Amino acid sequence: MEDALSAEGPEVLVRTDVPQPDGSVRLYAAWTDGGGPLADHIDRIALARGLDAWSWIEILQQRARTTHRGRIEVRSYPLRQVLADVEQGYRGSEEHRANFARLLASDAVRAGRPPLPPPGIPAWAGVGPVLWHRYLGGDPVVERHWLGR
Repeated sequence: MEDALSAEGPEVLVRTDVPQPDGSVRLYAAWTDGGGPLADHIDRIALARGLDAWSWIEILQQRARTTHRGRIEVRSYPLRQVLADVEQGYRGSEEHRANFARLLASDAVRAGRPPLPPPGIPAWAGVGPVLWHRYLGGDPVVERHWLGR
């Protein structure tokens, strides 16, 4: 992780995805100098503007710089660019948003969970340490399992 951080300039979110033998992925997040406070600021704006998880996906997908170290994937997100998109209220494709909502509803049915309330998409997932740690109870690592597991 330190190598990935040292390769970046200031105000960057660096996410490292490490595949696990069981098919899950461990996600590690870290911020370069000034990145944590800026990322938390971005999250506050995004939540205040009602941006959702689909906006988060599209914005981060557009801004990602991806490198690989074997099976490990490192994604760097220049936070000033993310901030510009959030300040503009970028929501992404409405068609893709609707498809994402259908995918999540279908997955909930298969897993025996109730679907999310309308519009069927979670809130902005976050780029800053405050939201990251809120979901993880202070742990810098999250383990994600693919839909349908």
